[in-house]
Amino acid sequence: MNIIGFTHDTFHMNPYVMFQYGWNRVLYSLEVLFVQNSFYPIFAFLFGYGLAMMHDSAKKRNKNFVPIVYRRLIAMIIFGVIHGMLIFSGDILQSYAIVTLVGALFLFVDRLYSLIAALFLWLMYAALYWVPTLAFALQHPDQDYMSSNPNAAAYSMNVFNSRDLSQIIELTQDNFFTYFFVSDVNSFLFRATSLLPLILLGMFAKRVNLFQLIVSNRRLSILLAGIFFILGLAIKSLPLMYYGRYSLDAVGIYTGGIILAAGYITTIVLLSENDSFKRWTLPISKVGKISFTTYITQSLLMFTMIYGFQLYGKMNLIETYAIAILIYLVNILFASLYLKRFKQGPLEYIWRKITYLE
Repeated sequence: MNIIGFTHDTFHMNPYVMFQYGWNRVLYSLEVLFVQNSFYPIFAFLFGYGLAMMHDSAKKRNKNFVPIVYRRLIAMIIFGVIHGMLIFSGDILQSYAIVTLVGALFLFVDRLYSLIAALFLWLMYAALYWVPTLAFALQHPDQDYMSSNPNAAAYSMNVFNSRDLSQIIELTQDNFFTYFFVSDVNSFLFRATSLLPLILLGMFAKRVNLFQLIVSNRRLSILLAGIFFILGLAIKSLPLMYYGRYSLDAVGIYTGGIILAAGYITTIVLLSENDSFKRWTLPISKVGKISFTTYITQSLLMFTMIYGFQLYGKMNLIETYAIAILIYLVNILFASLYLKRFKQGPLEYIWRKITYLE
C-alpha cells in the first residue's frame, strides 16, 4: 500500500502522468482499482473494532478503561510522530490516534451513537470537501486536473538519492508536517470527518457482533460482498476512464475505496470459516499477529533499500512492486521464526506495557 509513496514523488508529480505508459499504466490502474483507499479503511475499521474488544475485556476484569485507552492512544501518537519524522512521512498512526482521542468517548455510551456520529461526520465530509470539489470541476473542467511541480520533484529526488542522512530526515520531516501531521483545526477536521467514521463503524461492528452476523447470514453476505465489489470498482474506475481528473480522483477513490473495503472485509470473514483458507493463509496470519512491528519494519526496509541504493524516482512499477513482494516475504519469514519463540512482537510488547502498566 505504501510502496509507491516511498519510491516516487506523489507529492509534487501527477501520478496519472508519471505512470501513463505501458506496464506502468496497467499496474497503476490496478493499484487505483484494488489498493488505493481500500486498505487503510480496513485498518481504521479494525482499529475501532479492537478498541471495542479491549473495552469489553476491561469491563469483564472490572478495570477502569479510561486510563487504559488514553495511554494506548498517547503512546500511538508518540510512535507515529517518531515514525513520520524519521522514517516514513506518510505515517498514519498519529492521525488515527489523535482523532480517536475524541472517538474513544463513544465506547462509553450506547452503541447506536457511534453509528449516528459516523454518518453525521461523513455528511460533514461531503459538505466540506466533496461538494466544493465537484462544484469547481463542473464550473472549471479545464482546471480539474492534478498539477505537477517538476522543480520540487527534482529537489526531492536529489535529496532522497544523496545518501545524506541528515538531509533525507529533514525532507522527510518537512513532508510529514506538511501533508500528514494533524497540526491545526483544519487538518484535524479533515481527518475527523474522513478517518473517524471508519473507526466508529469498527466500534459499532464489534458491539453488534457484525462478523458473527456475516457468517450466520451467508447467502445475504455473499450477495452484499458482490454488490460492494461491483459498486466499489465501478466508482474507482471513474478517474481512470476520465484520466486524471482531480475531482473524480478525490471523491471517487475515497468513496469507492470504502465500498470496496467493505467487500474485502465481508469476503475475508466468510473465507475465514474455511479450513483450507486458514491453512493457506497461516503465514500471513502470523504477520498479522505482529502487525505493529511489521508496519515499522516495512518502513525501515523501504528506507534502507530505496535511499541506500539511490532508487528514489528511478524505478518503473514492475521493479517497485518486486521490492514490495520481497519485503513482504521477509516479513513472513521473520514473523514465522519470531513467533516460534515469542508470543508477541517487540513493539507490541512495549505498547502493551505502556497501555496496561503490567
